[in-house]
Amino acid sequence: MEINIIKYFSAGRILNIIKIFVSFIFSRLLNKPVVWGMPLSFSIEPTNYCNLRCPECPSGLGTLTRPLGFLDIHNFKNFIDQIHKNSFYVQLYFQGEPFLNKDLIEMIRYAQSKNIYVSISTNGHFISERNIDELFNNAPDKIIFSLDGLDEKSYQSYRIGGSFAKADKALKLLVHTKAQRNHGSKIPFIELQFLVMKQNEHLVNEVIEYGEKLGIDKITLKTMQITSYENALNFLPKKEGYRRYKIGENGYKIKNRLNNHCFLLWKTSVVTWDGKVVPCCFDKDAEYEFGNVFEKKFSDIWKSEGYQEFRKKILSGRKNVDICTNCTSGLKMNISSTEY
Repeated sequence: MEINIIKYFSAGRILNIIKIFVSFIFSRLLNKPVVWGMPLSFSIEPTNYCNLRCPECPSGLGTLTRPLGFLDIHNFKNFIDQIHKNSFYVQLYFQGEPFLNKDLIEMIRYAQSKNIYVSISTNGHFISERNIDELFNNAPDKIIFSLDGLDEKSYQSYRIGGSFAKADKALKLLVHTKAQRNHGSKIPFIELQFLVMKQNEHLVNEVIEYGEKLGIDKITLKTMQITSYENALNFLPKKEGYRRYKIGENGYKIKNRLNNHCFLLWKTSVVTWDGKVVPCCFDKDAEYEFGNVFEKKFSDIWKSEGYQEFRKKILSGRKNVDICTNCTSGLKMNISSTEY
């Protein structure tokens, strides 16, 4: 089983969980935002630079409208100091490749020193013999390893600029080192994530066999996000069950029903490398910035007028908020997830 996050709970964090759930229920009943408590989790962006050029990723394509840069380690520590009493889960990724930030290992170490569960998502190109020992000396609780092909052709059809051989070698190194060093420990929990698209859907059974043979902790087959009709035609799988969208002759539409509520705005928040607080991972360009945690306390931003107004919009007409129209909240994104 995946690492038990119960060990990260404290009396203060449990009380905070109760506050968040109760305030969300009241918000739905009253149809106005009521917020007690602080986020349970955060996505914090080490960098929005990436070494790959994936066709549906604004980082790799260079289409992000916000500046590129790297999260400063001192700013990161100051932020963790603000949130650790209430929050127990940090994802060290948003846009970009986390391992491009030279201070990533120190970020993992510091967050865990505050009894915070740390998860990372990576394409694996910067994991090697050179840094594997340092990584395992400060191992995150979970590593999500994206591998969308089983040879160079299927891999590079989406992971443009990448190398299947390099990613495959890194993943095998992770699994081998864990087995050699950890003697049965689940840390880091290694999840292989396979994004199913037209170019690789024929490999679904093979990637499951690949992961089982390798000794992966979990294999997840995930549906693909698209942002244009052209990419819908180019990349969405032929098999209907592998899609999160309905495709017509003139367009596409997500299968998800957009209800006028979203628990994400009560339980989590996203912070960009330069400190901007945004509502969720679908606001890739930080269009809805509520404040900057390097300039203000997060607690003030969390309950600010701007944040509350955004929550109010979601409760009254979520379909009118542009970043929500491609949202998967409430939709099953994973075709299958298997733990070993």
